[in-house]
Amino acid sequence: MKASKIASLPEGPVIRITVNRLPILILVFTLNLSGCSDHTSPGYFLAEYIRRLSRVTGIDIPEPDFAIPKLPPLRQRAYPAPDIRIKALEALDLLKCPPLSQAVAYRNSSLGKQMLPSQHYFYEKTLLSLIPQCIDSLGQTDQNREVTAKLQQILREKQATFPAIEWNLVFANTEVSKQLNSQGRLLSTNDQANFQGTREALNYLTRLLPHQLVEPPYTSTDLENHLQQVAANRYLGELIYTAALLSQTLDNAANILQLRLKKGPVCPAADPAEAERLYNVFRLFYREKIQPYLARVDQQGIIIRNDINRLLSLLPAAPQEEMRRYLSLITQALNINSPWYQLEQSIKHHTTIWAEFLDQCGKAPALQMNQSH
Repeated sequence: MKASKIASLPEGPVIRITVNRLPILILVFTLNLSGCSDHTSPGYFLAEYIRRLSRVTGIDIPEPDFAIPKLPPLRQRAYPAPDIRIKALEALDLLKCPPLSQAVAYRNSSLGKQMLPSQHYFYEKTLLSLIPQCIDSLGQTDQNREVTAKLQQILREKQATFPAIEWNLVFANTEVSKQLNSQGRLLSTNDQANFQGTREALNYLTRLLPHQLVEPPYTSTDLENHLQQVAANRYLGELIYTAALLSQTLDNAANILQLRLKKGPVCPAADPAEAERLYNVFRLFYREKIQPYLARVDQQGIIIRNDINRLLSLLPAAPQEEMRRYLSLITQALNINSPWYQLEQSIKHHTTIWAEFLDQCGKAPALQMNQSH
């Protein structure tokens, strides 16, 4: 029997990961929202798979007991990013550096004070380009030496804090937080557009962060377009939620079948029709519907985790421990509390129990031919 899936960590100095637990009525409501009336929807065939197994075996459906990682609130996932030396820049005589002077003036305008993380990122990145240009234009004459020394100090401070600005661009904006909230919905059976759109946005950010200049295609407008694409769907959240619900479904199926096998062998049996009905449930629901869906979720999960990890390699560590734990849960298949590790264990558990039944009934090749994990 595989371990219960609880997305938490040991007590003590570490921070516990908060999880969402769904009682049975909420699960039923969630599956209805997912389209249970549509017999081609994942919500329908996952729920119906368990109902059919329960009906054939006479074993009650287990209570739902699964958890998904919960995105920490903004205060726990954002770096404080105070303006460094804006007043000092204002106090300097920058008339000889109009672009820098204009940028500072804009930052102190009503619009500049309400910058979104993406706008703040480009503002800071622009300053990292304009300050050295100003230093070069002022030169090292006695008249400008004090000003250039202050600009050099400000530049060093800006460079030191810029990684936090980059982090906030990704994890302190509303677009990514929307993506990571599934609202209890499963991935559709045709989600290729959202999958590709999310990948494009992640890969754009991975190319943008190391790029030193502010020029096409790395401009505020291009970035906003990609972030809007991220906000237009909830692919990442739905992917994680789907992995958790698939794991729960496979565990429930395996547990029902395991309890039935404990009563005695199905084959040979006094009621040959039971074995045929069980095999039909396996064939019609798992092999023909769930297994292809599961394979796609697993494959997309590997690809997306790789994309996120490449992006994370360009960013500083998360500002707080709870955010670091959350990222580990959604990206690390070796983290035993992650939905991905739990799903892999569920697949093994489910395969083992079905193999016992199919072997009894002489149908083991059906599992070997169609099991991709």
